[in-house]
Amino acid sequence: MRIELMEQIEHVPMLPETVQKVEAVFNDSNATVSDMANAIKDDPIITAYILKTANSPLYGLSRTVNDIATAVSLLGREAVRTFTIASAANSCMELDLSPYGMSKDTYLARSQLQNALVSRWVSKVDRSLLAHLSLASFLLELGKVVISRYLIESNQSALLSSNLEKGISIKQAEIVACGSKSEDVTATLFFRWNFDPDLVHLIRFANEPEDASDPETQEMAKFLKVAKEAISLDGKITDDTLKNAHELIEEYGMNQNLFDEAVEKVLAAA
Repeated sequence: MRIELMEQIEHVPMLPETVQKVEAVFNDSNATVSDMANAIKDDPIITAYILKTANSPLYGLSRTVNDIATAVSLLGREAVRTFTIASAANSCMELDLSPYGMSKDTYLARSQLQNALVSRWVSKVDRSLLAHLSLASFLLELGKVVISRYLIESNQSALLSSNLEKGISIKQAEIVACGSKSEDVTATLFFRWNFDPDLVHLIRFANEPEDASDPETQEMAKFLKVAKEAISLDGKITDDTLKNAHELIEEYGMNQNLFDEAVEKVLAAA
């Protein structure tokens, strides 16, 4: 990773106190729904974001959510923790992804779609995996925001955008442009924010699950890799992206029916 990119990561603000409170509650096995709600209630921006996101059709709730306690009860602690951190993370930087040809709205919609797909899918396979996968799937692309800022400020945006237009893979285009994959940038940012090392490793291996030495990290990274393949850069699930996802599922020996059921529900709500 180039020194200038590392410096860009160092300039990203630390997350607010609300995130620290939510993390403490999330990691406390004895914490209640009220404890989680109390950790959030005094932050109006994060509260508004959680309620807006929770009421998205992507999450399939049967009724409107008007308060945090109901959101925790209906969606689970993993989802509310994810929405809290996503709100804080996406608010601490300007979301200009023009080097990728992405708008702010497309970036946010893609992140939410990826999270909804992974959450629906993993909850049918092994809900215990959601502790890391919910957050990782929502903020996996955060590194693209940092890379974009670095390229814009150094007047090198065309180095990335031109290679993407030529059909070069995102991974290779990023390495050429800044010497690092966006997943590595996200992982480094999460390390700086003092998140669980297992979560950091999971994000780092999201593109190459087979390189993870820990079997559990490898298993979880496969879900992220499949979800990334299933959704295009412009935030769409297409026949081509599903074909790529199905090929990976077959390679990994995963249950395609459970994946397809999650895709069907997400597409119906999108």
